[in-house]
Parts: sequence; C-alpha cells; structure tokens
Amino acid sequence: MHLHTPLSELAEEDRQSDRRDARTYSLAMPLKGGVKSPQAASLVAWIVDQIVVPFQKSQGQLRPTMVPKYRAATEAFLADLLTAARAGKWSKLATDNNHLVAVPGGKTAFTTMRKALGAAGYLEELPGYYYTETVFGRAKRRAARTSFRPSAKLLALAEEHGVGLGDFTTHFTLGRDAVPAPAEVLQLVATKPEDGSEAKRLPFPADDPRAQPIIEAMERLNAYLMAEGRVTGIVFTGLRRSYSNADQEAFDYQWHGRFYSMPEADPYERMVGGKETRQGAIRIDGKLAREVDISASHLTILHGLLGLPFDPSGDPYAVPRVDREWVKQWLVLALGSSGAANGGNRLKKAKEAGLERYPFLRQLWRYGIGPLDLQWHEAEIMRLAMEDLMERGLGFLPVHDALLVAQGNEEVAAEAIRSAFGRYFMESLGMEAAPVPILKWDR
Repeated sequence: MHLHTPLSELAEEDRQSDRRDARTYSLAMPLKGGVKSPQAASLVAWIVDQIVVPFQKSQGQLRPTMVPKYRAATEAFLADLLTAARAGKWSKLATDNNHLVAVPGGKTAFTTMRKALGAAGYLEELPGYYYTETVFGRAKRRAARTSFRPSAKLLALAEEHGVGLGDFTTHFTLGRDAVPAPAEVLQLVATKPEDGSEAKRLPFPADDPRAQPIIEAMERLNAYLMAEGRVTGIVFTGLRRSYSNADQEAFDYQWHGRFYSMPEADPYERMVGGKETRQGAIRIDGKLAREVDISASHLTILHGLLGLPFDPSGDPYAVPRVDREWVKQWLVLALGSSGAANGGNRLKKAKEAGLERYPFLRQLWRYGIGPLDLQWHEAEIMRLAMEDLMERGLGFLPVHDALLVAQGNEEVAAEAIRSAFGRYFMESLGMEAAPVPILKWDR
C-alpha cells in the first residue's frame, strides 16, 4: 500500500486499490493502549497542547477539565494507529455514537481529537458506511468501519519526539494481553424479531450453573490462542460463544453457540473477501494461514442426526443438468430456513434436482431441526477438533464450518475434524455411526 502518500495525490487506479486495501486489511483499534516512555508522553502532550486544545478553542469554549480526557483519547488512538502503520496497514474503528460511548476520554474528547488531527493534516481517514449483505436469502445491514492512517506529517512529528515505528513497542503499550473476562466470552441473545431487526442481547447469566463449563472451556481456549505468536496479522483479543433464543423457556445452551472474535478486534470470520482475505492476512504459529473447510457441513450433520448414509466420495452439490452453484444456493437457503420449498422460480430447477437427490428434505420442516440446531451441533464438533489441536500444541482459529491452521498442518486439522465427527455422534449423541465429512483446502 501507498502508506505515506495521501489518497488525493495518487492516480485513480492506485487510489481505488488503496481504498480496497484500507477496508480489507486494516487493523481494528481496541483503544486499550497507552504511553510507556517519556518520548511517547512528550508526543502526546505536544499533540494535545499544540493541536487539540487550539482546535477546540477555535470551535468555541474550552473546558480545562477536558484536557486530561484529550490526553487519554490521544494515547489510546496513537497506540493503535502507529501499530497498524508499523505493519504497513490502515486502522479501523466503528465511529457511530453507540460504539464511541466507552472510548478512552469519552465520545466528546475522542471526536474533538480526531477532528483536530484531521484538520491539521496529521490524520487521513476513509468514512465508514453501511451496506447490505444477503445471508440465507435475507438481506442484512452491515457496517464497514471508518479507516484511519497517520499522514507523513504525523510520522515525522513522532520521529522528532524520538518515537519511531521501528522501536514503537518501547514507547507504547497495547493493553491487549489479558484473557477476556467471563462476562465477555459468553453472549446470550433473545429470539430474533420477525421484522428482521437485530435480536436483543440479554444479561450475562452470572448465576446459571449450566454456563460455568462453557465459560471455563472458553477461558482455556483463549489462554491458548492468545499466547505470543499464536495468531498474528490481525488484532485478535480472544473468542466468545454466542447462543440464540436464550429468552425461550426451553433454552438449554443448545441453539447456535458459534465462536466469534471479540467485538473490539478484527472480525476475521466475516472479512470481506472471505477465505482468500483470511489466508492473505492471518498468520498462525508464524506461518501463512490455510483454511480447512467442511463441504456442505449442515447437510452432512443433518444426515448424521437422521441416521441416513452420507457419501463423502462425491460432490454433495452435483446433480444432473443443473449447475452445482445453483444447487448449493438452494440447499443453503433450505437448510437456513428449514423450508425446502424456498427459492422461488429462480431456483426451481435446482430445488427439483436437489430433492431428487435428497428426497428426505421434502419433510425438512417436520424434523424439528432448524438452522440454530445445526449451527450448535457444528460448533460442538469444531470445539472437539480444537481441543484435539490444543493437545497437539498447534495453533488454529475457528471459522464456523472451517479451521484456520498454519500452512503444513492442513492434514492434521482435517484428521482432527474427522475424529471430532466420530466422537460427537457416537460418544456425545450415542448414535451407532457418524457421517464422514468432506474436507477441502488449498493445495
């Protein structure tokens, strides 16, 4: 990327490329860092006294009580901003009012600091925006975070104060080493409203004994994954599990339960560009990450739950006279909505061909196995596979129906997933047999 060249000075082709890189490969800003050297403290003080305070005076009233807040905001912001610059990347942060409530110094101080740096030519940013993403046939509103990078002017200022990118870690702390607290690793969500709006997050179940084993398992998992050098290339602050329909009377931690990155970190599991971006950005155990995927994961699991034979030797989406991608789309939509009739005229041929190959899906709605059930079974299988890799001392990251591992460990990860399928169905569920999953990775 053209890290030190303003976007306005780049040719149009380079400008578009740099914008894509800024969105795709930028690092999240947890805003938990601060100064740890006299040079860094001097830099922050100069920025506050010579840039932020004069800017606020020019805008109107300056309250002396705000100055310490400006310093807190500047410390945390610079720590993340320069960390990303050291790696040749932009930074990114959710800048809507809801996300800025808990930033260091408070929303008002942070906003003033950000505007002051931009107005003085020390900061360049790409505004965040909303976009629509289709998931299981439903449109979902997503938010792209605002991207930031220091200008050459700010980097020169830092050098003048003795803070260079090369020895940056001697001047700033990042404050991201602690394993997430119990209240952070377990998220309960209410039933999703029929109008398509976001489901409400519920209070942490502090007094629920059923939650304790889950919390303890997550603490062990995070302590392992957050070891130095285990996961690099992104901002990683641990994992959490999210359970849905937690407001239902029958809730027993059996719906959804997938693993997600922590809110303030990089949401690697839903990076723009998917697997290709993850494999280009993430390093596991110091090596390029490679993703081992379960092909047709939910279809495979459903076969196992119903006690039906599953053929792992062929393409689960291959049917005569219909493009496999259309069949895949129909299957994803059907399993994601528990309705084989979904898809409309666009997927009519794919539906007919798919039902001919998988006739049991005609009664899909009768089985009482919905998408949240399938996601939970899948998450439990991946949990077993991850525990296997932990025992082997290998790094990994879960991506719903896949595992990211270091290049060269793909077959070991595949074996861990195969073993997890067998253990889960025959030991955890007490079934006589387990489906053998179809696993794929770049070779």
